[in-house]
Amino acid sequence: MDKGMLEFENVAAGYGEREVLKDITLSVGEGEFVGLIGSNGTGKSTLIKCISGLLSVKRGKITVCGRDNAGLKAKERAKLVAVVPQSYHVEYDFTVEDIVMMGRNPYMSLRKREGKEDYEIVEDAMRATNTEMFRERYYNELSGGERQRVILARAIAQKTKVILLDEPTSALDIHHQIEVMELITKLNKEEHMTILAVLHDINMASRFCRRIVMLKDGAVYADGTPKEVITRRNMESLYRMKLMIRQNPLFCKPEIVPIRVMEEEKASVRRHIHMICGANGAGKLLEELDARGYYVTAGVLNQGSTDYDMCQELGIPCVETEPFTPVTEEKQRENLKLMQDADMIVVADVPFGEDNLNNLYGLETMSGKIYFHKNALSNDFTGGGLVRRLEEMAKTKKISYFGDHDEFLEMLRKEETEGAV
Repeated sequence: MDKGMLEFENVAAGYGEREVLKDITLSVGEGEFVGLIGSNGTGKSTLIKCISGLLSVKRGKITVCGRDNAGLKAKERAKLVAVVPQSYHVEYDFTVEDIVMMGRNPYMSLRKREGKEDYEIVEDAMRATNTEMFRERYYNELSGGERQRVILARAIAQKTKVILLDEPTSALDIHHQIEVMELITKLNKEEHMTILAVLHDINMASRFCRRIVMLKDGAVYADGTPKEVITRRNMESLYRMKLMIRQNPLFCKPEIVPIRVMEEEKASVRRHIHMICGANGAGKLLEELDARGYYVTAGVLNQGSTDYDMCQELGIPCVETEPFTPVTEEKQRENLKLMQDADMIVVADVPFGEDNLNNLYGLETMSGKIYFHKNALSNDFTGGGLVRRLEEMAKTKKISYFGDHDEFLEMLRKEETEGAV
């Protein structure tokens, strides 16, 4: 196991009588890239201030690179830990090179001024952050993304073993967010730099950090890999909102999909609505119906499809089958059993082919009303089999057609108001 570069033992800290951090016990090993997450006011930035010496701890102990943080002088600490704040302002016209050279201040004194080695270190830091091309420009003339790269260069020039970042991308556009995070990752991998970064963007933390520590109520609530920490239970507990967690297919990391903070208006009567869906045609409707308090079930779904994943996330019962397999008669019998007491059967915006047309057989024998998304007719790959199936159903059962999911929800509200459902 890597030796601890940052150690927190029962740390408590705050402002005046108010304790923000109540009991932090945590270890950050050499070469780790740790993301620190939590809602506003939970103590993330307070922890950074305690490490950097800007705030004293009330209780407990912080150890930096094996040394008691409380006993370190400012210059001693600055040789061990560099800090990249979310923003940095200067009153005077310093050039970029001047700002980066400030990273060498811990090594300067009245007798020792900057020398050849310092200039070489500054040159390397600017090269690593792609800031050397505007070295002679004034810092205050730069864009937000350029400034953040300069401050990162200053931190590199300090030649510390640990870098602390306090929301380094919060004021940047997406291009510069990724650029800064890629630079930090490069430092971590190539220089074996220990990184502790406060991040508000959970998806950014999941993508770039190998380990995530979640703070809640002034203590460590969760600590582990992105997969272990970014769970629906943890995130809903932290942010008090409805959301879902899905796997990013490109980076194979969990990511948050925020849904809502305010609750949907609840249905006046809890009806059973059965969805015939598949692929990704019903995710939004499945979530909204579930949020409004309906009892929702779903037809035959291939494991791994977007609609299947949504049902799993929301706990919606469905008939599942293996990926890329057709709807068999056996699976359709399960489907009919699941919808037998449904008040409404909704065929969502889903393409139909020979493999899933079985999803529609037997619907006319059910007691529930049938609603059909018109767009499914534009995605008919059955050679006319879908139209024939609908014509057969229409002989004994009325089919109500709708143009989009919002139109269906409006039809549902209207029928409930009129007592027709």
